[in-house]
Amino acid sequence: MTDAELEIMETLWAKGEPVFLGELLDAFNERTQKNWKKQTINTFLSKMQQQNMVRAVEGDRFKRYLPVATKEEYLTAETKNFLDKNFGGSCAKMLAMLHKGETPDACEVEALRQVLKEWEKA
Repeated sequence: MTDAELEIMETLWAKGEPVFLGELLDAFNERTQKNWKKQTINTFLSKMQQQNMVRAVEGDRFKRYLPVATKEEYLTAETKNFLDKNFGGSCAKMLAMLHKGETPDACEVEALRQVLKEWEKA
C-alpha cells in the first residue's frame, strides 16, 4: 500500500462508516492538510477497489466507500509480512536486532513479558 493509499485508508477507518466521495475528500483534506480534488481521490479509490482495499456500496444516486479490512487486520498482515520478509517470521530475531540499538526501558520490558504470557496461554 502506498503512503497516499494508507492516508485514504486512515481517513476511512476514522470515519467508521461508508462515506460519499465528497465526505471522504473533505475529511481527507482536513486530516492531511492537503488540497486534493475529487478526481485525484476518485482515481485512487478506483485503483484501491481493483486491489480489494476498498469497496463501493451503490446508493440511490451516489456510491459510498468503505475499507475492506479493519485497521487491525491491515496492521496484523503488514506486521507478518515485515517479519517474514526481514526476519524469517521470527519476532525474537526482530527484537534482538532492535536491542542492538538501545536498551528497552522497564515499561517496555514489562509489556513484552505480558505479551509472552498471553502467547503461552494460546
